[in-house]
Amino acid sequence: MPMLLTGLLKGFLVGVIISIPVGPLGLLCIPRTLARGRWSGLAVGLGGSVSDSLYSALALFALSFIKGFIDANEGWVLLAGGLVISLTGIRLTFSRNRLRHPESVQARAVSPARHAEEALNGFLISVTNPGTLVCMLWLFTFLGMDTSRSTVMLSEWAGTSLGSATSWFLITWGISSFRDRITIGQLHTLTRVCGAAILIIGLASAVKSLPLLF
Repeated sequence: MPMLLTGLLKGFLVGVIISIPVGPLGLLCIPRTLARGRWSGLAVGLGGSVSDSLYSALALFALSFIKGFIDANEGWVLLAGGLVISLTGIRLTFSRNRLRHPESVQARAVSPARHAEEALNGFLISVTNPGTLVCMLWLFTFLGMDTSRSTVMLSEWAGTSLGSATSWFLITWGISSFRDRITIGQLHTLTRVCGAAILIIGLASAVKSLPLLF
């Protein structure tokens, strides 16, 4: 039971990290939430969560086959992954690109068909980004996921799916709750803060790799 709970918590952390809204999915979800309301943004985010669930299953499955290689080269894997993540964090922290404010649209009831369309859009945007799979493989390695027991792997997968869905729920709830007071400049600042957090995580991975290499 402790192993299952640990796996669930590790997976949850991966799901939360992978859902930081700084990529293409976030750039779709945030304006939709501002323009059409919370449920439209959540539909987009949950579509991305389905993609995250798919990629986490693939990552855990692949990790179980290449675990020997990763264990033998853990230092290099952590260093390479940390540098890539750090570059992403630097790009986001110092990016000059600003989110575009959507057209002023009153929040109104949207049909289930429209929500389904928005969820599909979120899924397609996320699933066509193979970087998600690479990032998950690195995160699973960094956190030391257990791929030797199917029950633990299942709890890790469930935690990733739950973390991703929870993250998008909280993001869209927060944005919709303050949509009348949030400015695009503040959203840009939030993106920079997330970028700085990603940079710190990447540097931590690179530092963790040093004792394994030297």
